[in-house]
Amino acid sequence: MEKKPSPEPPGIEKPAQKFVMVIDLAKCKNARKCVEKCQKAHHLPPHQELMKVYLMQEDEEAAPYWMPKPCFQCDQPLCVEACPEGATIKRSDGIVLIDTERCKGCKLCVKVCPYSSRQFNKSETATLAGKKLTAPEGIMHKCDFCADLVLEGKVPHCVAACPSGVIYFGDKMQDTVSNGIETVSFSALIASRSGYRHLEELGTKPSVYYLPPLSETSDLHP
Repeated sequence: MEKKPSPEPPGIEKPAQKFVMVIDLAKCKNARKCVEKCQKAHHLPPHQELMKVYLMQEDEEAAPYWMPKPCFQCDQPLCVEACPEGATIKRSDGIVLIDTERCKGCKLCVKVCPYSSRQFNKSETATLAGKKLTAPEGIMHKCDFCADLVLEGKVPHCVAACPSGVIYFGDKMQDTVSNGIETVSFSALIASRSGYRHLEELGTKPSVYYLPPLSETSDLHP
């Protein structure tokens, strides 16, 4: 099947920008405010989470920790290459979007995404409390860094909602990220805390970075 060319991404773009997210695993206590705000903002039912929080443990001797996991907005997104409709678009600012007019719900993007970031919107969850979902029924949807807010110069809903300042968001080109409590240098934060990207060895170049959990992390309750 010949792949259809992708249309120009919607919205006003700023090519000089590269949006990134930094998640501090040492701070996360699974308060789930990020999940709740995302659900509300996107009119999603409880079982469809675009931001997920997993309980992780590297080995039996290591302390467990909580890991928030959005879409990683890869610089080399396998989902873009896999879509036969050209429905998945990577903007020049790094955000990966789904064109709901072109998506046919074939799920090929789900098969190639190594991070399980995509979901199929089933017909029975197409509406919630009379409101239309972000993604129409029968197509794919995922975290999009709240691209509409970004265009307004705001941070994503999950960043603003977190009471512990776990999630930082900002512009890598300007070397600045903020968690709503403090604004810091992106490069300094990554260097000082040994920041890393999940499954970086796959070569997808995620735009989401993690700061390692502290070894003494033990409080697993909100």
